[in-house]
Amino acid sequence: MLLKVENLSLYYGPKRVLKDVSFSLEEGEILCIVGESGSGKSSILYSIARLLPKGARVEGSIRFKGMNLLNLSERELRRIRGKEISFVFQEPSLYLDPLFKIGSQIEEAYRAHMGKNGARQKAYEVLRKVGIQDVDRVYNSYPHQLSGGLKQRVCIAIASVCEPSLILADEPTTALDVTLQSSILSLFRRTKEEGRSVLLVTHDFGVVAEIADRVLVLKEGQVVEEGDVYSIFENPKHEYTKRLLLSL
Repeated sequence: MLLKVENLSLYYGPKRVLKDVSFSLEEGEILCIVGESGSGKSSILYSIARLLPKGARVEGSIRFKGMNLLNLSERELRRIRGKEISFVFQEPSLYLDPLFKIGSQIEEAYRAHMGKNGARQKAYEVLRKVGIQDVDRVYNSYPHQLSGGLKQRVCIAIASVCEPSLILADEPTTALDVTLQSSILSLFRRTKEEGRSVLLVTHDFGVVAEIADRVLVLKEGQVVEEGDVYSIFENPKHEYTKRLLLSL
């Protein structure tokens, strides 16, 4: 078992955003979390990565490779973030630093955990791996010089450069057209084929149908249904899941 979340509750002041959320994730598995906007999908990812705003309160347990992430110090978390658990954000333009070239940003992520040796070679390698053809140009570009699709590929490259066991992806295809969306999803499928896992948040059942092994349906901070992708599509149990599928 790679990840086991039990009775996860999240509070922003008196507001309870997540309500006793429980699920697990195996190695080499893609689990999609679906639900309408405001259901708490992204809050699950931010709770796992411990990237919540100041004042947020978390209850329950989040066990990654047997460690309860909620009990780790910030120093211990820094050793895990990027190396063992990485994050692909919804809007790459907000994540990439506009003042630094792409190559230096990938190398920085690598050096932080793996050391200086081979950082440039690894940056080139991971750019090719995410399907970028003109590697030299992208490596030497600033973020504003790249298209949205290329920037998202770069973010996946940064998330993958240390070969983490788990990638957390927060609606990574939302702003992309259908062609680019398909190519990004193929990168996650490749991650699975390499024996690593993806926890992906989306509101798009088309994305779910294309890459998910299992699905977690979230409504108002609660899990209302969980199952393999075939069961969810062919025989949904909960009325909320049925409505989401009918909205396609």
